Amino acid sequence: MMSDKDQRNRPTSNVSATMPTLIKQVKENAFSILSNNFSQFFSSCDDLFFDLASKAGTNNEQNLYFDSMREVRIKKPEVWNIFKARYEENFRALTKGRISGRTESSQRSTDDSFSLESIQLVGKDDMEQDVAVTGIVNRARIENQELLYQLNCRFDYLMPDVRVNETNNPLDPAQICAAVTESLKALDLDIKCKVILLKHLDRTVIVELRNIYSLVNDLMVSAGVLPQIRFDVRKNKNATGTAAAAAAAQGYEQGQPEAAYGAETAAQSPGVAGVAGTAMGAGMPMGSSGVTLGQVLGIFNQLRSSGISVPGGISRPVSGNSTPISQQSLLESLTAMQLSSEYLQSPQSFDVRNVVAQILDENKKTGKEDALDESDEDIINLVAMFFDFVLDDRNLPVPFQALISRLQIPILKVALKDKHFFTHSDHPARRFINEIATSAVGWDESSESQQDKLYKEVNRLVHDIIENFTGDVGIFEKALASFQTATKLDQNKANVLEKRTQEAAQGKAKAEHAREQANTTIYSRLKDCQLPGYVIDFIVKDWQKVLLYVHLKQGVESTEWLEAKQVVDQLVWALRPHSDERSLRRLDKIKDELLRKISHGLEAINHSRESILNTLSVIEQTFEQVITQQLDAETLSSLKPAHLAALGQAGEMQSENWDNMTAVQRQQLKIQAAAKEFVTKATRIRPGTWVDYSPPNSAKTFRCKLAMVTDPGETYVFVNRFGLRVFDKKLNEFAGDMQRGYVKILENGVLFERAMGNISDKLKKLAG
Repeated sequence: MMSDKDQRNRPTSNVSATMPTLIKQVKENAFSILSNNFSQFFSSCDDLFFDLASKAGTNNEQNLYFDSMREVRIKKPEVWNIFKARYEENFRALTKGRISGRTESSQRSTDDSFSLESIQLVGKDDMEQDVAVTGIVNRARIENQELLYQLNCRFDYLMPDVRVNETNNPLDPAQICAAVTESLKALDLDIKCKVILLKHLDRTVIVELRNIYSLVNDLMVSAGVLPQIRFDVRKNKNATGTAAAAAAAQGYEQGQPEAAYGAETAAQSPGVAGVAGTAMGAGMPMGSSGVTLGQVLGIFNQLRSSGISVPGGISRPVSGNSTPISQQSLLESLTAMQLSSEYLQSPQSFDVRNVVAQILDENKKTGKEDALDESDEDIINLVAMFFDFVLDDRNLPVPFQALISRLQIPILKVALKDKHFFTHSDHPARRFINEIATSAVGWDESSESQQDKLYKEVNRLVHDIIENFTGDVGIFEKALASFQTATKLDQNKANVLEKRTQEAAQGKAKAEHAREQANTTIYSRLKDCQLPGYVIDFIVKDWQKVLLYVHLKQGVESTEWLEAKQVVDQLVWALRPHSDERSLRRLDKIKDELLRKISHGLEAINHSRESILNTLSVIEQTFEQVITQQLDAETLSSLKPAHLAALGQAGEMQSENWDNMTAVQRQQLKIQAAAKEFVTKATRIRPGTWVDYSPPNSAKTFRCKLAMVTDPGETYVFVNRFGLRVFDKKLNEFAGDMQRGYVKILENGVLFERAMGNISDKLKKLAG
């Protein structure tokens, strides 16, 4: 965090002696502002819940809000005392490390303080509260990033024996929210109302933390604690060797993050040369195609020697009167163009080829260099081809194609200055673009770009880079970290919702399969027999539910399932006319046991006792009629259309041959037969695959992900980027939609790797 000189100049005994007074002053000043903010928070809770109650849709909901309002009003002092105690404890935990040592303090902060990594999605209520708190903390940290960094540095500087960071800084949003969460345990509230309170806290208290951070930083600056802190200072976390770590640290401290990045990468790849030079990293693959930067540059050279132009590329050959522009001059001109009002207003309209051509033309008019160095020309063409791919990539929604394309000049500057952009997958600028593309793949036309959270965040970060990037790749690191923080919460929520969608779909599939098995069992036994009408009604309407229940509860291998099927077999045999003595004796022997099984089955599906007794009475009377041979044949009937429909056998009512079918019916059968050819293709699609789906009879196109294929049932379940169900499709139906062109599979590969593979393939074909 600081140089050796800074470490030597840190306060020793004198500063340590005065430290408790300064820390106490910080604590009291911050607490004074928090106290005022919490007072406003509590006083506005009545209005909050009263408004919610007035808009409630039901009496229960209205009572819930009124009860919550009363609970907060009564227990407000207790909640405030708990928060105050936890606030004091956080400061004690920070300062007592001076006695027990850095390790103990760090352990204390790890064990006791709130950390985002410690959140676990356990119960539903805990999950909802954790999601709300995590969102509040993330937003507060992003909005106050620089002030928090300065505050951590100054606390850390004041306390030689304690490493102060976001996990143990008592004023960090995480610690404030942890204290609030602890205090809210005193309230007996429904989780819905507790989350409402947390969001209200965010609007009234957390949003004002910026004032506290500004005040505290000013207070410590007035006391002479690190008056100037550069936000760009970072620790080297990736270098593996001591020398590389020192070089990286020196690069950062001197304001040369590119040199630091090069030192870090050199430590990871000892065989790679420094950051300068076109050949650096030329032997490393650029993407999944395995093609190296050296091979691509070789193809460019081959095309140049053959007089073949790169498709859409810029080629400014050096004439006898031309001088290649230096890379530094080119970079300066690009920066001037990037910061121009025209570019800031509409960066998407600036193509890198036109920009470079304009720079060269203007130089030529003033008598300066008017040509390109070959190595720079190759990099410009490669960057231009990359953005051509982005703008043609149907996997990316058009609004995000436009956002990424606005980075053409910044990315060109990065590529010219640092060839690691092409050879290292962990380059921050490359990762930033890949993260945007990965997150945007599920963004569909139903989203309103100006209001969508993802679009707004990408738009903000892109314009921040355009307005502030002058050469320090650290801005991409910050943008990447900010983007990952902003999207992590949504991704976690989407994962939870997707899991619930999968569980619901699997449960539905099991229920459908069980119903199908129950219906098949009944239909196969009743289709060729005649029974009293009320008996058929009982089996189709009531016993079908028993079979369904047993299938779901016990499974088809259970004794209960076999007995439930046996009841149907025995009823079919018993409740029809019998004349031989042997059959009558058997009927008299099994009737009591059969009635007992029926009673037990109906109880299992929660039939009322009165209904069960009525059913048993009717069936018992039928038994007596059969035994006394008084069963009237005219009362017997077979399955009726309503029964067939209830058993899912409505198709059995009409069996038309090909000659009797209409033209539409024939066409439908042909389509169904042809769709079978796509069944194999459909079965090869794996969960996690994104598709562009334009369902028939819908003017809307959905970008959705195959979340799962149910077993049993072979139902394809699709969700959107929020994890919510879009629709379900049976295998044959999905295959048919694929055949008719309603489904377009989107590629799941990383954007940059796909682009480099596509570019290398084009160049190879061009070079022959």
